[in-house]
Amino acid sequence: MIDVLITLLTAMSFATPAEAATPSPAAFVRPLPRAEQAPRPAPPKKQRKESIGIATTGRSAFIADVATGQVLYAKKPHDVMPIASLTKLMTAIVLMDSDLNLDEPVTFVSEDFDGEGKAVFVPGETVSRRDALRALLVGSVNAAGNALARTSKGMEPFVQAMNTKARALKLASPVFVDPTGVNPSNRANAADVAAMLSIAMSYPELRQIASLPVVTIKGGSGRSYEIASTNLLLPSFLNKAPYQIVGAKTGSLPEAGFCMAQLTRDAAGHEVVAVTLSSSNHFTRYQDIKGLTAWAFDAYRWE
Repeated sequence: MIDVLITLLTAMSFATPAEAATPSPAAFVRPLPRAEQAPRPAPPKKQRKESIGIATTGRSAFIADVATGQVLYAKKPHDVMPIASLTKLMTAIVLMDSDLNLDEPVTFVSEDFDGEGKAVFVPGETVSRRDALRALLVGSVNAAGNALARTSKGMEPFVQAMNTKARALKLASPVFVDPTGVNPSNRANAADVAAMLSIAMSYPELRQIASLPVVTIKGGSGRSYEIASTNLLLPSFLNKAPYQIVGAKTGSLPEAGFCMAQLTRDAAGHEVVAVTLSSSNHFTRYQDIKGLTAWAFDAYRWE
């Protein structure tokens, strides 16, 4: 459906940290659809050369310019670790590539709730595939991911398709064993997570969903479910003029710590993607992403 080339982030998977700071000019992250017909822009230039980055609580951090793939800051970007619900980015990508009818109904069964914390839906409830996708990305509802996988290819083939898609995108680090991320064996490095979010945001349907602060879903039972976004940065200055949060995904597990990936745009249309893996707590991951993003827009200038 969408032919994606991630030359930069493929190279990042094998580069040393020093190499990661100066990627090849030919390397790039796929720009969002609005830029596909335009000439590739020049990479941003650092205007505050004395600023080498910011301190983050995440064991791994990464931020890049989306249009050119210029790496703006990296901290252990190749360390592969559990990514928790950031897994759901690949779940959404594979679902979109399946070309299934998003208006078709999906009925939850009891096994969909394995690994669910506080359940949103109940077994026997029916929602559209689109609404299950909205629950997956906005509220990180695990049962929605399990139901989407089960009713598309079947659970095992779907997870296999997630791994196959990662290889097709030339992402070397991701390994998936379930569609939700509850298993800590779902792993990747920060550079490849940045690629996953950038790719997901190239699908108009996913981009429209990923920035929603809340979704209201009406089930076949007649019951309405209001699901709030897990992204606490939506009310922050990063989502007010001159900035806009294009999309984000959070995740946490005891083995993964607190993780987050976010793509943010400024008033001129320049976009950066920031990732933190294994931040120290629920709130510091938001501070890590906010700090990385604000630093990037302040330290760099786009021609």
